[in-house]
Amino acid sequence: MEQLLIQIGRDDLSRMIKEAVRDAMPENIKQASPQPFIKGTRELAEFLRVSVPRAQQLKNSGIIPFWQDGRTVLFDPDKVRDAFNSYTQKSRRT
Repeated sequence: MEQLLIQIGRDDLSRMIKEAVRDAMPENIKQASPQPFIKGTRELAEFLRVSVPRAQQLKNSGIIPFWQDGRTVLFDPDKVRDAFNSYTQKSRRT
């Protein structure tokens, strides 16, 4: 197998990588703006427009995905929205 050695400058390489990554990303990700994480059940309740005890219940029952960083409970807004929409649609069917 023949090897080919190409010399390229740092700026050109950086530009090529950025273009390749941009081209490989799905269109919906390119347009999405990063949203900060939801911190704690109070913020979750505000986000979902439910009471704090109801938000706690949804978290504890595993309906809303979360992770913990020390004592801080964090929620990904996109995952919360998807999980809550799925839960409410299932509730309406039964």
